[in-house]
Amino acid sequence: MIVNVFTLVMLFIALLSFSLGGYLFYATLKTLLHFKTNISLETKSRFEEKGYLIFLLACVVLSVRMFAWPWFYFMLQSFVSEVPGAMCIFGVTRILPDTVTFLQIIKPVSFFIMGGWLLCYYVDKSIPTSPLARKNLLFLLPICGVLLADSTGDIYYIIRMKPLMSVSCCATFFDTPLRPSAMIPQALFGRDFEQALFIVFYSTNITLIILLFTTLSRKWQSLAPMPRNIILYSQVVIAVVNIPIVIISFFENIGPTLMQLPLHHCIYCFMGKGIVPDAPVILGLFAIGTFAIGWMGIIRLICRNGETQPVTERLLRKVNGLSAFCLSAFITMVTIHLFLI
Repeated sequence: MIVNVFTLVMLFIALLSFSLGGYLFYATLKTLLHFKTNISLETKSRFEEKGYLIFLLACVVLSVRMFAWPWFYFMLQSFVSEVPGAMCIFGVTRILPDTVTFLQIIKPVSFFIMGGWLLCYYVDKSIPTSPLARKNLLFLLPICGVLLADSTGDIYYIIRMKPLMSVSCCATFFDTPLRPSAMIPQALFGRDFEQALFIVFYSTNITLIILLFTTLSRKWQSLAPMPRNIILYSQVVIAVVNIPIVIISFFENIGPTLMQLPLHHCIYCFMGKGIVPDAPVILGLFAIGTFAIGWMGIIRLICRNGETQPVTERLLRKVNGLSAFCLSAFITMVTIHLFLI
């Protein structure tokens, strides 16, 4: 185990969220099993008090747990000097690679679904009768499972992390001709795929931003249901397709160009070496902007209730605005960097 301030904070977050998450799962399941719509006023009052405590605990635990995703990479960066042969975070990931891969997948997933639940709870809390209480409790059960898995992975990794072996440089993995990030666009666009990839990158992002601003326009409410649904579904589809496009573009085009290392394709060097100081901000804006589109889908799915309609619509506009702002700032920052090089 490597002991520094980053591992201690991460271990504290993991232990706290694991213990509270276990209790939260138990309390949520117990409340759901005894949940009834037609009950006496006294029993209803007890349920409301217990439900309020459960939801309050969930808000605290999930808010703290969402902080674990960025902190995880701060912790990995702090390990670079401790691992023999490591030049960036990639070298650190070569120790316990399966565990690190699992954590790098589950953390954005947990961040996404936890954020979606918090927004749904906000809608329910805004209505005195709490019409979405049962739906939020049901949604909370799988979230607790993800939370416990994520926390367990953190605890296991921190305890087992021992730099007992020398690792290879990231160039031996990311700069080989047969790297996956190069083979995929090469299969689609041919050997000289860089320019085509740039065009696709800007096309999908700009199209997505235009659709987001369309739903914020004054004419949006006057549109017929069919065009509105087409635009909403198009946002989700393009956002999903845009994720691999952005990832591959940063590996192959944007990362090497912004680092001014055209032959080096390591995203960890781009993100954590300080060559591009605002790289975490750029990637963070893309993540939040994309997640916000998914959060709107979760809100529309769970908060479909006539009683909550006014609150839901206001929240959807705010989340839509957040997504439009983040993706616009993301593409603007990338463009400014490219022009300044």
